[in-house]
Amino acid sequence: MTVVTRSEAGAALGQTVKAPVRGHATVEGGVAAVFYGPQAPAGANADVPVTDSVRVVLVTGPSALKYFNDYRSKVHAQPVAGLGDKAYYDGYASLSVLKGDEYLRVAVIGVPHVLSAEEKLAAAAVPRM
Repeated sequence: MTVVTRSEAGAALGQTVKAPVRGHATVEGGVAAVFYGPQAPAGANADVPVTDSVRVVLVTGPSALKYFNDYRSKVHAQPVAGLGDKAYYDGYASLSVLKGDEYLRVAVIGVPHVLSAEEKLAAAAVPRM
């Protein structure tokens, strides 16, 4: 279901997380794997980002580059070196990585140093792409 393990998502969030649930990836029009921590709102809708959660989206195939570039054009993209072929932080919520014909977007919601947490999570996931 995802290139991120439950333990990796928990490490990024700094606590134990539940098994992932499927949500809708609104930016990519696909599926998101959502890991919730213990402080996430009860009964949270997996289609809506909430605090104390990790969202992971992987798009493969010819649409990957299109979605990577499309989202980059809509945010204040800040380049991030050392991940995949290209990577950027959107300036507030998520990290996007392009490797070959695969696009990974991760969002760690509810931690103080979100970019650092997302970079570690992406670094663990990129070899599995």
